[in-house]
Amino acid sequence: MNPFQAVTGILEKRKSPIRVFFRNDDGGWADERLQELASYFIQQDLPLDIAVIPDALSAASVDLINTLLDSDNRIAIHQHGFSHSNHQLSERNCEFGSDRNYDQQYRDIAAGREKLCAAFGNQVTPVFTPPWNRCTQDTAAALQSQEFKLLSRLIGADPIGDSIAELPVAIDWLKKRKGVRLTTSELVDYICGLLDTDNDVIGVMLHHEHMDLDNRQLLHQFIETLRHSNKVSFHSMIELAD
Repeated sequence: MNPFQAVTGILEKRKSPIRVFFRNDDGGWADERLQELASYFIQQDLPLDIAVIPDALSAASVDLINTLLDSDNRIAIHQHGFSHSNHQLSERNCEFGSDRNYDQQYRDIAAGREKLCAAFGNQVTPVFTPPWNRCTQDTAAALQSQEFKLLSRLIGADPIGDSIAELPVAIDWLKKRKGVRLTTSELVDYICGLLDTDNDVIGVMLHHEHMDLDNRQLLHQFIETLRHSNKVSFHSMIELAD
């Protein structure tokens, strides 16, 4: 039985089409699980955007990601902070938060971009995902000055001005409540609530290193449910920016 039958019902009721993208965070970690996740998207001819941590890249990570990029043009990569380190002295974890000024953020963004471009050349898209989906107006200004095209955080994040366009994710595939991951039933209800809106773009946030075989198979069922709807189309992030 398909646990996402309720999603089918929501999609059938929608009056307008919906464009879907998948953003997988933390490239550079857990290479084997990244390959397992990305291989499915390649086999299914679906776009996947991988947010890569520049300072986490090993030689093996670079080789793997280059293989994924060479195997199919549906895989795209962009910058995921610099080292995915917390620099916030209080409050929630944040690499590009209020405890770091513009110059500090600018330098890390530039250094991260240089590392990615050295490893992957012009295949790096001008998109930036901040670790923990948190950043400040200084981050946005630093990105704009370095000609990034998109910032991607979670939907509903605090406004940071309009110096750079945003393409947020809405669905956290591994969402937790009070530290506990949602059950399949709770996940379906959560997804239905996000699809039952007027939003014409929905981003799905994945974290490959926390996805085992059972969780990936659940994702496959969700994707197949979406593919059976004539209301849904799949896109890369940069396609949606254009």
